[in-house]
Amino acid sequence: MSEFNNPDFAEGLRCQNLGLYPQAFDYFFTMESAGQERTFRKCCEMAWSDQLQERQMERLLYELDFEVKQKNKLTIYNYGLVMKHLKNIPKATELFTLADNLGVPEARNALMWLLMPPK
Repeated sequence: MSEFNNPDFAEGLRCQNLGLYPQAFDYFFTMESAGQERTFRKCCEMAWSDQLQERQMERLLYELDFEVKQKNKLTIYNYGLVMKHLKNIPKATELFTLADNLGVPEARNALMWLLMPPK
């Protein structure tokens, strides 16, 4: 089932649009946890948009660390974006490098922007 046809995704978007971020996170997290392809994209977007509470951020980071061990390449890339937002440049560099090595094309660009920011 496409995430766009998933009722949890639709309800998560509705909550997010209403500013009900904790509820939106719960819907997105539940959907990702039950899914075949666990990218945690919407949860990561909420993280780099400063829409998560500390407890939710801790929960997300725990899952992202688990997915790194599983070599889940898209999740690793999304995790790198979160770390970049949190200004943890060493961790973001490590994650983008790993995602690049696993074949995520966007990771190389993100790594270049991180290491050689425009002047």
